[in-house]
Amino acid sequence: MIQKVTMPALGETVETSTIERWLKQEGDAVATGDILCEITTDKATLEVESYYRGTLLKIVAPEKAELPVGAVIAIVGDPGDEIPADIASKAPGAPASAPAAATAAPGPAAATAPVVQPGGRVIASPRARRAARESGVALETIRGTGPGGRIIEADVTAAAAAAPRVKASPLAGKMAAAQGVDLAAVRGTGHAGKVMKADVLAGPRAAAGEVVPLTAMRRIVAERMTFSKQTIPCYYLSMDVDMTDLACLRNKLNLKANGKPKISFNDFVIKACGLALRMFPMANSRWVEGGAQRRGVAHVGLAVALDEGLMVPVVRDADSKPIRRIASETADLAARARSKKLVPDEYQGGCMTVSNLGMFGIRSFIAVVNPGESTILGLGVIQDRVVYRQGGIQVRSMMTMTLSVDHRLVDGAVGAQFLETIRDLLEVPQKLVDGE
Repeated sequence: MIQKVTMPALGETVETSTIERWLKQEGDAVATGDILCEITTDKATLEVESYYRGTLLKIVAPEKAELPVGAVIAIVGDPGDEIPADIASKAPGAPASAPAAATAAPGPAAATAPVVQPGGRVIASPRARRAARESGVALETIRGTGPGGRIIEADVTAAAAAAPRVKASPLAGKMAAAQGVDLAAVRGTGHAGKVMKADVLAGPRAAAGEVVPLTAMRRIVAERMTFSKQTIPCYYLSMDVDMTDLACLRNKLNLKANGKPKISFNDFVIKACGLALRMFPMANSRWVEGGAQRRGVAHVGLAVALDEGLMVPVVRDADSKPIRRIASETADLAARARSKKLVPDEYQGGCMTVSNLGMFGIRSFIAVVNPGESTILGLGVIQDRVVYRQGGIQVRSMMTMTLSVDHRLVDGAVGAQFLETIRDLLEVPQKLVDGE
């Protein structure tokens, strides 16, 4: 039975999305829940799952095509099903190129060009396509020995066996396959040039002067941050906060976790920001045509670093949620952000953002305001410092916070009081867990 796969609706503000790459190819078997392709919205790269079981009969939307919500991007059905004429007449989408995870040159069986269909698609069996993806051999380099020059699994196996192999650790190979990284293009730093996990994270080596194309997520980050710096007039406020008592309370709470997610310092900061947003309506506003739009909620985003860019999942109603629930949500949101499982409603609608670089030893930094928000709070490392306190010199666990503020919405005095409120809540952390 013919089933049309359409561009999904990903939130109220998303009208179009772009096909970044196809993970399934025409002729592949498809099960319910299989990832068909990756698409890009104006903020993130997401995966499209199949709701149908069968065979991917036709890819309608090529990679890099921008399509509206509801547009047909592929057809799934049973082998032999007749594709509707209006769709069959469309040019097929370019199949996703298999990641050359372990090949540098074609083997003996890959000397001549394969047989291709009029649309430019290589003729190969589903098993051959699957074997090519798993072994990292490009079908375009293999000569088929099947009927009519069709590439069969044995052709791929022979080409993979003949191709030179790149030495890589098991974890590096697994990571490269998952991210579509060509190991042959990665400089190995292990013994005898072995490619390690850190080498894959660092990315393919580039020749001097080479222009490395941006990933979809990196392009989105670049566009949004450029827009922010060009249109949002900001000022910056820094303040030290004594985290000694909070660190002690956090340790006590985590000893009673009983299998629940551990509470992080970020969770306390998110709770404090949520409460502060409720106290300062101007800090809880966004710039719109005609003036400042007040928000009736206190949603706080947490910046999560990914290999290819940055995501900001949002903890909704952070002011009213218990600290343990915030901890559970941030752990879940961060994990799904890294695996590209978030939906737009989970990373849109934030009132402010928290960005923490303390784990890298950064003492303080100025973060860039996320368009649509009025502030972003940058957190530095928590470190022991000598301070003068209560008439004497003490060693306390201190952290520097830097608040970037949209001056169109928040005046300096209000911004200072807003940051001071966050500090006061963190320095008396029992206020953040009262009632739990």
